[in-house]
Amino acid sequence: MALISMKKLLGHAEKNHYAVGYFEAFNMDAMLGALDAAESKNSPVIIGFGGQFLGSKKRAKAENSALYGILAKKAAECAKVPAAALLNEADDEQMAYRGMNSGFNAVMYQKAGEKFEDTVKITKEICRIAHILDIDVESEVGSLPCADIGTGLWTEGEKTDVGQAKYFAEQTNIDALAVAIGNVHLLEDKKAEMDFGLLAALRREISVPLALHGGTGIAPGDLKKAIAAGISKINVGTVLKRAYIEAIGKFYEKKDMAKTDPHATIGWGGEEDMISCGRAAIAEKVAEYMDIFGSSGKAPFVR
Repeated sequence: MALISMKKLLGHAEKNHYAVGYFEAFNMDAMLGALDAAESKNSPVIIGFGGQFLGSKKRAKAENSALYGILAKKAAECAKVPAAALLNEADDEQMAYRGMNSGFNAVMYQKAGEKFEDTVKITKEICRIAHILDIDVESEVGSLPCADIGTGLWTEGEKTDVGQAKYFAEQTNIDALAVAIGNVHLLEDKKAEMDFGLLAALRREISVPLALHGGTGIAPGDLKKAIAAGISKINVGTVLKRAYIEAIGKFYEKKDMAKTDPHATIGWGGEEDMISCGRAAIAEKVAEYMDIFGSSGKAPFVR
């Protein structure tokens, strides 16, 4: 079924009352793990990478984001299910444009602390260019709190204002809007308290598909409730990294690493390969979310 527009995926999900998952990768095996799950569950999927991670100033060496776009596009083209390739949360407009040029068929621009009218202006221009290239654009109104995994403390966020969100969607011509309704980035050990009244108001006033970031920190029952109330896209990332780390940790516990064959351990792809173990752990977790989202079995019906 191969590469398909995110707008088409979300349109089908919205009409048929399920959500498509965006499962954020951090390397090729993480991305392929998400595709493994999608193919096993016969589910549409959004794959891709996070702009804030690729462009992080904390990196010891700068990443070439174009390589990730090429990789994501080719992987989506080779998929047996409908797949879109997203550059998520690019906090620099030039990164968004580079993402378009490198192969991503969807981009998201989001810059913390930027004046609202500046974001409207920049996003409108990104949409104008993206739509000429048949690329979809997601953006966000409001801001999610961010959990500090080390301390358990949260930074402050700002819930989405209905009037502001409606104005933003109409002015920019975006294809999907991410909303802040109590969801929290990087939340692991507890679950967010969701404002379903706000979600209902947003769904009434906004015509484009709605997206929910911070899926790791939302209880399964609340995810299903959010989908029933009009969410069509859910982002999941943190729990996938955790699953990968735990799988590699268990691999180390079972092995005397000084006596293992390095080729069998990294690169041959068998049961004795720790990278394969990490990929399998991500596939298992993604499959669980696809069942929760209701996207399992929907791939044949997306056109």
